Amino acid sequence: MRKDQVFLLALLGYIGGVFAGSFFVVSGWMLLLGIAVWGSVAVTFPRKNIFLLLFPLLLFAFGVFSIMQSLEHFHAGNIQAREVSGVGRAVSDSEEKSFYHQIIVRMEVCERSKCPSEKILWQAPKTVALASGARVSFSCVLELPENFDPAFDYRMFLAKDDIGYVCRKASSWAVLPEDTTGRFIRFFFWPKHAFEKALEKSLPQPEAGLALGLIVGGDNRLPETLKAAFVRVGLSHIVAISGYNIALIAQGFVILGIGIGLWRRQAFLFAALGIIFFVFLVGAPASAVRAGIMGLCAFAAFFAGRLSRGVNMLLLAAALMLFFQPLLLRYDIGFQLSFLATLGIIAAAPFLDQFLSREFLGKGLVEIFFLTLSVEFFVVPVLIYQFHIFTPWALLANVLLLSLVPYAMALGFVSALAFFFLPGLHVLPAAIAYFFLRVITYAVERLSALPNAAVEMSLGGGALLIWYILLFFGIVMMRKRMRRKYVQTKNLP
Repeated sequence: MRKDQVFLLALLGYIGGVFAGSFFVVSGWMLLLGIAVWGSVAVTFPRKNIFLLLFPLLLFAFGVFSIMQSLEHFHAGNIQAREVSGVGRAVSDSEEKSFYHQIIVRMEVCERSKCPSEKILWQAPKTVALASGARVSFSCVLELPENFDPAFDYRMFLAKDDIGYVCRKASSWAVLPEDTTGRFIRFFFWPKHAFEKALEKSLPQPEAGLALGLIVGGDNRLPETLKAAFVRVGLSHIVAISGYNIALIAQGFVILGIGIGLWRRQAFLFAALGIIFFVFLVGAPASAVRAGIMGLCAFAAFFAGRLSRGVNMLLLAAALMLFFQPLLLRYDIGFQLSFLATLGIIAAAPFLDQFLSREFLGKGLVEIFFLTLSVEFFVVPVLIYQFHIFTPWALLANVLLLSLVPYAMALGFVSALAFFFLPGLHVLPAAIAYFFLRVITYAVERLSALPNAAVEMSLGGGALLIWYILLFFGIVMMRKRMRRKYVQTKNLP
């Protein structure tokens, strides 16, 4: 057994353990029984490969233990309603809701008791608008998040971000003077805030909100009707920072690098640095960091045309993320979609490299079509499973509009930078960016208004598992067939 195979099995072992512990009841005695059975087989048939399987098995057990610890912490009464009074720090910008501002706070100093280690979701009055790093003194009776919908575990949805409490109405609060830590955090987030303001001033709404969603991530700046339209046509993923968006950005940096005279390998390194710069530009939230890592994996695999290398890189990235927060696998739909979309790009890369090796007119559109088709095969079942909705127009909308996304993102980015450095230079790129953004919003509005734009559909866990098993074997069979054709071509006289 090769080293890369042992490495792959080890990653699959840990991720499989987190998966098993997330969706099934795995007790300690079952793990001990599995290790005992492995020990018996290893002693009876003492072969090197048998002993090499010990590492993946132990990592599987560790994965189960990790997720069980996290679930037990948030489910077993370790977190109870309590009153807290002291000084906390905002770890997120204020997010405007219908009747309040939503702010995530971590307590630093408490007066009468030990501060909670979990973050607090504060539903602050509309008059309170804090930026990341601001300090606030407040008193509140903390409540546990409630699950208002039996189909949606809101409590665990917050737990994946280490949020354990909700403060619905603070009895007293006061914003404190800025300290050194707050100034550092404000300086760190300054590029993001400045970029957002420049983009909002250079483009009208709702196109500015769409541009911010494409570049910075999030659909909270879009009108509710347009937000629902994106969901109905299966395009809501483009207004979230995902591995697909990051791969598009990386492609743009490579084109720019080649345009300024870099070699192909240097352009790839230039793109990697560009992704790191982009993640810091948007404030380095956890979603952007995860998408950045996965996007780089997808782009590296597409660049190399190697399926096995790309899969190993993606699994390593996923395992590292789950090591720090195992709840992501089940309770973070963004993590699921970003991982699957990236896997779809990686799976399509070697086939595109093989069948579209020659340059021809419209090659870019053909690549986008097949990449989109591959991504849809990977993400649509999860979308149906999570949201119980199927979008018949999703493939058409993605094929028609995704080719416009890189141009809208690039021109929106350029117009914001031009407005920031020298207002007036932004007019031309902003006008062209508005054209692309308007085409996207118009098409989404019209497609969402078509009959049966969204169909209610349910998909069980068993059917979901069967889908991905069949998809896996389909890719393996296609790879074997492609290898046979390649060998036969090489052996031709």
